[in-house]
Amino acid sequence: MQSSSGQEFKVKHDSPLLKYLYEIFSTQSKTGVKQMLSKGRVLVNGEQVTAFDQPLFAGDRLLILKKGISIARESASEAMASLQSAGVTVVYEDDWIIIVDKPSALAVSLPSGEKSDATLYSLLYKYVRIATKASRKENLLSGLEVDRSTKKVWLVHRMEKGASGLIIFAKDERTKDLLQSKWDSLILEHSYTAYLEGQVEPAKGVVETWQVSDEKAKKLISYPTMVKDSKHEVSYYDTVDSIRKTEGGKIYFSVLTINTLSRRPDVLRSQAEFIGHPIAGDGKYGAYWDPFGRLAIHSSLFVIHHPYTGKTIRCYSPLPDVFKKKI
Repeated sequence: MQSSSGQEFKVKHDSPLLKYLYEIFSTQSKTGVKQMLSKGRVLVNGEQVTAFDQPLFAGDRLLILKKGISIARESASEAMASLQSAGVTVVYEDDWIIIVDKPSALAVSLPSGEKSDATLYSLLYKYVRIATKASRKENLLSGLEVDRSTKKVWLVHRMEKGASGLIIFAKDERTKDLLQSKWDSLILEHSYTAYLEGQVEPAKGVVETWQVSDEKAKKLISYPTMVKDSKHEVSYYDTVDSIRKTEGGKIYFSVLTINTLSRRPDVLRSQAEFIGHPIAGDGKYGAYWDPFGRLAIHSSLFVIHHPYTGKTIRCYSPLPDVFKKKI
């Protein structure tokens, strides 16, 4: 049976995959049939299979992709692999939004005018362009409508190089503008996990500050009341754990879940310094200890009201293993 993407077969009897392919493609060379497997053109019940001895059972569905489609899928797979090799995980993706889990020590972007292939932005830009091109080719070969809109990536909010966790990018400028302008209503929840120095008291509370950017120090300064050119920021925190050097001894670090609608993680860094409990590893904002060799803050949860579909998207990122070590 011929489909838009390739040839479809219903398996008539149990057999190893390669042997069955030899049967249904008896007029082709055995080398050519083997290449169908090695080139990723064979799908069994919708799953790509390359093993010659994959068992088939009567009633299974075989799909042999067109050559061009398998090549297109392979290029998209390689683009994804390049992201994964950099420690980046795609948590959610659709036609408008891509949410990824960023490792610490990977810069999101560089200052205007500077270029590098070793940033999250550049890696995602390459991935989206290649994946979009591959999808267009597959649709074209399958006789489907081809989406010719420009797919790139636009940064929606910030994250420091030393931080890790979930970060959102838009695939077109309209979506970027929409997410930024309606951030407070579209982002239903954004939580960080952070290790703060000392014992935070009260254990649960609200930090309300007015913040001003200090260009000379290249940091945010928090004030308890409104001052000139300040921006109002509110964060909610809950202490979920504490770390002591000895049982019953002094608390060296408080582990907090922090909820905020700010698009700037440095707001939390400034507020932590303001309450006298800097984030561990954050020397810029007054931290004394660096137990993990990195900034101890992780973007762990995003709950988003999708601007186009109206669906609720919930993305979670577990704490990196480095935070599990004994300190």
